[in-house]
Amino acid sequence: MDKQIKILLVDDDEDIRNILSLLLQKRGFITEKAKNGIEGLEKISALKPDIIILDTIMPQMGGIQTCYKLKTSPLTQDIPIIFLSAYKEAANFIGELPGATIEFMDKPCSFESLITRIQTLTHN
Repeated sequence: MDKQIKILLVDDDEDIRNILSLLLQKRGFITEKAKNGIEGLEKISALKPDIIILDTIMPQMGGIQTCYKLKTSPLTQDIPIIFLSAYKEAANFIGELPGATIEFMDKPCSFESLITRIQTLTHN
């Protein structure tokens, strides 16, 4: 990697957040975790992530609403987002969201596939 990529993991499943964070850190990524969209939005300004991995179904603020807020803000609209979700129908909403660089991956996914997608989206 050219530089350390900062990743914000937003998922309401604590085990998924912790496992993904640990695996990504072992690959040299910097990670920050949030349990829902509200917490994720609060952490963005401090972390300034290079990419966001976002679940779709979460309490308080789900992934679709979070993504909409991110993609309609000039400060965050250019951050690539990977939806990582078991809710496959969420992929249908991606085309309706504003902004570019929004992708969908089924949960569970291959960790190597996720790494490849992260590297592609961050041009690293």
